Amino acid sequence: MRIGFIIAALLFSQYTSAQLRLPAFLADDMLLQQKKVNRIWGWATPHQLVTVEFKEKKYPAFANNNGEWQVFLDAANAGSAGSMRIQSGEDKIELKNILLGEVWICSGQSNMEMKLNALQDLYKDELLTASNDNIRFVVVNRTMANHPQQDVQLERKWAAVTPATVGDCSAVAYWYAKKLYQQLKVPIGLVVTSWGGTPAEAWTSFEGLHDFPAYSNNYIDGVGKIDLAGINQLRQSLKEKFQQVVKEKAAFVAASEQPGFDDTEWKEMLLPKPWEQQGYPTLDGIVMYRVIFNIDAADAGKEAEIHLPAIDDMDSTYINGVFIGSMNQYDALRTYKIPAGILKTGKNILAIRVQDDQGGGGLSAVEDKYNITVENKVIPLTGNAKYSIVAEIENVKGVAGDIEDQPTVLFNGMIAPLLPLSIRGAIWYQGESNADPGKDPFEYRVLFPAMINDWRNRWAQGDFHFLFVQLSSYGPLKNQPGESAWAVLRESQTKTLQLPNTAMAVTIDVGNYADIHPHKKKEVGERLADGALKLVYGKTTMISSGPQIKSFKIQSHQLILQFDNAGAGLVAKGKMLKHFAIAGADKKFVWANAVIKGNTIVVSSKLVANPVAVRYAWADSPIDANLYNKEGYPAVPFRTDD
Repeated sequence: MRIGFIIAALLFSQYTSAQLRLPAFLADDMLLQQKKVNRIWGWATPHQLVTVEFKEKKYPAFANNNGEWQVFLDAANAGSAGSMRIQSGEDKIELKNILLGEVWICSGQSNMEMKLNALQDLYKDELLTASNDNIRFVVVNRTMANHPQQDVQLERKWAAVTPATVGDCSAVAYWYAKKLYQQLKVPIGLVVTSWGGTPAEAWTSFEGLHDFPAYSNNYIDGVGKIDLAGINQLRQSLKEKFQQVVKEKAAFVAASEQPGFDDTEWKEMLLPKPWEQQGYPTLDGIVMYRVIFNIDAADAGKEAEIHLPAIDDMDSTYINGVFIGSMNQYDALRTYKIPAGILKTGKNILAIRVQDDQGGGGLSAVEDKYNITVENKVIPLTGNAKYSIVAEIENVKGVAGDIEDQPTVLFNGMIAPLLPLSIRGAIWYQGESNADPGKDPFEYRVLFPAMINDWRNRWAQGDFHFLFVQLSSYGPLKNQPGESAWAVLRESQTKTLQLPNTAMAVTIDVGNYADIHPHKKKEVGERLADGALKLVYGKTTMISSGPQIKSFKIQSHQLILQFDNAGAGLVAKGKMLKHFAIAGADKKFVWANAVIKGNTIVVSSKLVANPVAVRYAWADSPIDANLYNKEGYPAVPFRTDD
């Protein structure tokens, strides 16, 4: 009886797997690319005839030995396309309410992934009123794979923009689509496939990493051997092991929150600063910090506030053994009330328990958001803190860092299944993870173009248009010129414009030095759209980007700079230009005076008699850099030295 049941189950499984099926993103309400041949594909019983009927035409195909089939629809103009009917034997599928228009892939890390409903502080009215059946989007679920996949799971099925749905759309992608629709009056389709905190190599195919042996070998020797299909179970077992350690150390943690705890054997770490930048690039888990600060007798016992920078992910904060507050949001500043009677004269103890489950960990390096205020008095907390690693979440064996950051795993799971789609192009917002400590931002100038070329080769639709966002401002504001990994990565992004059919949106002016996820996504999306209008949609005379250094010459004690994309003229937002620095042969950069003269800028400093190089907006957070053209686009950061 049992044998018969097993045989019947196997036969049923084979039968159901052979039935007519489409990829998840070919579905009701989808949007297909106008004026291009569109491929429709799927699976059916091997060797069976499949017929696709669309716009009063029929397209036949036979499933191959593996049950795979495909047809190619004739190109058609934008607009409503009605329904599509697919039939194979007795199996029938009908896809309803299809549009033809412009299809864009929207990819990258968290600043592309960030949904509109996470930005109610800025876009509350848009969330309540947005409604446009001609803007549609689909969201691919986060997926990793060892090898290129044929299908994906969806986080959000195809949907038109309404107040009920728009909150689930990438904010950058939404504002991009909205401006395109306003200008073009054709339907816009967005395929959002992104994952926060991930590097470019994870989005590149194995073959595309041929010139990067460190990544391809890592894949061969490490991640390629891991059962990614069972990764969730593996992670769960590691998490349970971690939770057991936390349980065993509960008494130790409770004791370390108290002022009398002996921490003399603990090591020291600078705060505020992420622990990845202080010797722990792959650490996930719980770290306990203890900080000594002093209170004057006049302030003791008073009600106060403690201000903490963004903490990745969760903090529990104590002062003198008293719980003050907790938050589980990796990108949020903290402000906690300190009740009267807690602070005492002389030495006080701040204890912070930080738990990070993946990605970056610890306190963001924003010193002016790390203090205690008593009435109008500010007591800085910046300095060394004692720390202890309470419990560590183990990495997957054979992999250094998060598994989703490994070479090619996201390409396999979240890009490869989309390759048969006809598209107009891609918009991309990523790079933060390739500027992290332990990464080489110089590498991005070859890695990023390699990824773009890899996508173009794989999609086999020529050098399709690729628009990307240059990194915004994030990180401590500096009083003096200095080196910056983010500035180097921005330079690498600028150099990628040498590829054909590319455009870049500069966003340093809409960043937030205290938040790696700046909220001003409307400006970002619209600047990408301006690039598309000029590059893709025929508005060739349009100024769509800011001034970009063209050349410079040394004239006595001055540097004379000339720019492309000056538009109607160069302007400074404010009384005088900021964030220009020059250096002589000693390579020591100092702030410089910069004056606009026509379409040139004259830069000089009394401290540099013979300047040889100039830099503009060369910092992690050049948020006060204020060179624009009259059309309102910020200048591209640059340096003339190498």
